[in-house]
Amino acid sequence: MKITDDYKAKYRLWAENPRVLPASVVVRIPRFKSQRFSSHTEMNVWKRSVLRELARSAPGK
Repeated sequence: MKITDDYKAKYRLWAENPRVLPASVVVRIPRFKSQRFSSHTEMNVWKRSVLRELARSAPGK
């Protein structure tokens, strides 16, 4: 059955078909202090290193 012009249909469908999903593992973001960069290139190099560190510590390798 196609439901049109019923703005609450989505909520009704969700209530009729509940799905329990497992909670995902929380990835901790490393603490870093406020920094100033002399150029965008320098900032991008720093950002890449932080992203690599996050990827290495990710639980779902």
